[in-house]
Amino acid sequence: MAEDNVRHPVIVDTDALIAVANTDLWSRITDNIQLTTTNVCYHELNRHVREMSEYAPEGTRERWVHDGSKRALEPFDDKDVPFTTVPCVPRPHGEDAGEKSVKMEIEQNTELYRFAILMDAHGRQAINRAFGDAEETTGKAVAPTFLLYLLLDDGGCTVAEFCQACGEMLRGEGWTGYQAIQAAWEAIPVDCSQYLPDSLS
Repeated sequence: MAEDNVRHPVIVDTDALIAVANTDLWSRITDNIQLTTTNVCYHELNRHVREMSEYAPEGTRERWVHDGSKRALEPFDDKDVPFTTVPCVPRPHGEDAGEKSVKMEIEQNTELYRFAILMDAHGRQAINRAFGDAEETTGKAVAPTFLLYLLLDDGGCTVAEFCQACGEMLRGEGWTGYQAIQAAWEAIPVDCSQYLPDSLS
């Protein structure tokens, strides 16, 4: 892991990395988009790989977290892929340490980030307040589906591929409630209704 303090304008937390890494578009994201995360999120991913079983049944949460964490770590360990980690001081601890570390990083370097991609809705609200309090920033905290939208916007996939990957993520994360689905599509100007069932679009 290179802690070279390069900060790309997109920062992603642990759970969002897992969610996106479990989609079929992850390898294209690693080829096309530059990402940053914190050392805390990086260590959380490593802990998930160690503690979650790769032999857990397919379709279980444990297997989803293990496989997503393992895939998410690969580009951060590859010298040829421009994914970076930045140190978080003081280092937060506890269940949502990764999310807290992203918030701390945004508060300390607000102007360097355009998007913070987080799974938790309350975490996104807190970071949007931090962006709102800062002068001269257009930063925004968004759901993990937005990382797939950045790939689409960059020409790295088709609308159909984007929509299918979003559906894959929603199902894998168990986002089936109305509010969760609304949050997933927030800030994404794409209509996926022809590619996904009504319950997901």
